[in-house]
Order: sequence, then structure tokens, then C-alpha cells
Amino acid sequence: MARITVEIDDQLLEKVKHIALEKKISVEAVVDEKSKEFVSASQRKRAALEGLEIFYRKCEAKVGQVTWRREELHDR
Repeated sequence: MARITVEIDDQLLEKVKHIALEKKISVEAVVDEKSKEFVSASQRKRAALEGLEIFYRKCEAKVGQVTWRREELHDR
């Protein structure tokens, strides 16, 4: 494992330490857990965007000229 040095707000660090103590894990484990969540969320977002891009390229829908008025859409 790699070691890193970070600067963190003192109050935030105290809160992280408290959470780690409650979970009976180390601060390093909290940082590791949250880093994995961050990477996972980023990868899911990237995959979703790539999927949308592929869909967009395959989509053959055409957008034509607007021939309606807003009021017509809301007529009852």
C-alpha cells in the first residue's frame, strides 16, 4: 500500500476520528472506504455517460421545426 500525506481541517479530522471510533476502524480505513466509494461513483458516472453517447449516436430521431404553441399544449 502507498502512504500519502494530506492536510485536513482540524474539526473535520476530529469528526472523522469520532466516526472511525464508532465503527471500530482506523482513520486510514475510513479514508480507504470513502476513496473506493468516490472511484466507484466516478466509474458508474463515466459508464452511464458513455452509454448515453452510444445511444445518441445510434438514435435516428429527428427534431423538426416547432409547429405548436405553448398555449396549445395546455388547452383542455
